[in-house]
Amino acid sequence: MDGKFAAFGLSLSNEDPAPATVELVRRADALGFDEVSLPESRHFRSVFAVAAASLVATDRARVRIGIANPVTRHPAVLAMEAATLAELGPGRLVFGVGAAVWTMAALGYAPPGWKPYTHTLETIRALRAWLGGQALGFTPTTFAALPHTRLDFTPPPGIPIELGAVSARMMEAGGEVADGVQLGALTSARYVTWARERIAAGAARVGREGGGIRVSANILLSVDRDRAAARRAVRDVLAYYLARVEGVVVDESGADPADVAAVRDAVGRGGVGAGRDVVSDDLVRVFAVAGTVDDVLGQLAPYAAAGLDVPLAWHTFGPDRAAAIETLAHAVRPALVREAAGPSGG
Repeated sequence: MDGKFAAFGLSLSNEDPAPATVELVRRADALGFDEVSLPESRHFRSVFAVAAASLVATDRARVRIGIANPVTRHPAVLAMEAATLAELGPGRLVFGVGAAVWTMAALGYAPPGWKPYTHTLETIRALRAWLGGQALGFTPTTFAALPHTRLDFTPPPGIPIELGAVSARMMEAGGEVADGVQLGALTSARYVTWARERIAAGAARVGREGGGIRVSANILLSVDRDRAAARRAVRDVLAYYLARVEGVVVDESGADPADVAAVRDAVGRGGVGAGRDVVSDDLVRVFAVAGTVDDVLGQLAPYAAAGLDVPLAWHTFGPDRAAAIETLAHAVRPALVREAAGPSGG
């Protein structure tokens, strides 16, 4: 490890108006960020419409779908979306797929007898075929499609398919079948180490080189000249997600279970505001990168050592969001990204 990353990007929200998000993607592209990740959370803005507008509005940064799932859209529709987006931004699309189990259950979308693991893997297998210009070639068990179906146009070649993973089983699946693995909310450095081990185990089973599988993660990040203000800015987000994330994310983080339990209890009793008030300094240390530029550089170093390829500054950015993005572009990214990284490499 050289202590640096293959790329550095931003992870945005779909809670903001679509024009504002597209403008932020355009700004990130102009500032030199290597990529921008776009989510599709709950019933906010559609990721594919925003991704299409973003690709048209930019000319260098990768645009990452992080993530789409095969419950709300048929895998054939996902293939059509991926191929169309790749035409709009040749070589700049990264297509993430995942089960989004918590969200599907919370919204009541999980079909009776749903098998998230199998459904996701069958979707990736289908995307490989369809985006490769081939017929599906198998009879899926988790969605309806005939084996001879294919896209009615030739997709651009080389669209990376990544797997959004949380659990050990899904991490190992990423090692087996995906071009990359996307980690989600509240990624800690220790969780990255654990994820890399699981990805490598899956890769080894099928004779792949686990180290060549690209790992990206949303990193809750806040930067400001005022260290205390930067750290305060992440507490609401920490309270919200600590009450929701799957156990393994916390279990593998090294966080004090009593601190986590206190936040969950407070959120349960009084909402996110109550949870924010009991977020400990140690929870900020474990689950966030927050402080001055020097603090941020030092706190990101363990993520590089753990094997993270692409940190995606996520959610907060800083007490002054616009200033923080400028700081990340001019003072953080240049210090952390290998020179070879570019809009289509890394």
